[in-house]
Amino acid sequence: MQFSILKDETQFFTLLPEDWQESIVPIWQQIKNHATIYILQDDDNSIVAGGIVFSTIIPEIEAYKEEANFWFAKNYLYIGYVWVPENQRNKSYGKLWLQQLQNYNTNQHYWLTIEDKNLRTFYEKVGFSYVKTISYDDVEEELLVC
Repeated sequence: MQFSILKDETQFFTLLPEDWQESIVPIWQQIKNHATIYILQDDDNSIVAGGIVFSTIIPEIEAYKEEANFWFAKNYLYIGYVWVPENQRNKSYGKLWLQQLQNYNTNQHYWLTIEDKNLRTFYEKVGFSYVKTISYDDVEEELLVC
């Protein structure tokens, strides 16, 4: 397995669900200087997991901008768009991607939010801690940090 920074974002974006592509592709040129795509590739150079790490507020977290600014001010980076292709699931690639990200820069801290509360246990197993639930526009997201 190889963990690396991906320079050609289209390789990763085409793996994402269509609704995720619709939210990230139109704004990518505006935010790409504050974002890094990290991928995990197998021996055949196929992407088996990936995600984007952001150093600034993006539209999807605009609803809780004050909370986001708090974590960015503490030098935490935001993790979003974590994705494992369906044909690569149940092989621990998501866990390995997060571990590799944490090992890439051991002094860096991260934060993320999840809508699917079933994912909380997954993130806690890889070192994230629950902070609070954020509510906005009839949506609830759990905020976790590591």
